[in-house]
Amino acid sequence: MKFTKSRKQFDCYICKSPVQKGALYAKKSVTIGRPQDSYMENRNGIPVMVEMGFRDTVKICAICCYKVRILSP
Repeated sequence: MKFTKSRKQFDCYICKSPVQKGALYAKKSVTIGRPQDSYMENRNGIPVMVEMGFRDTVKICAICCYKVRILSP
């Protein structure tokens, strides 16, 4: 992973502290649920994909990246 400079203020996903505009942060993909358990279902003759989970990208401040060892110094 690499650091990115923030364009606006946001809260860190791990420590919930505000990250100011211009500070460095990293992005990490987080899985919620089990996306591999998705299946197809037929509802009223229409095929529908039923999702059992999804992936989301979260923003983590530089301090937390070093604490959690996402990035090494």
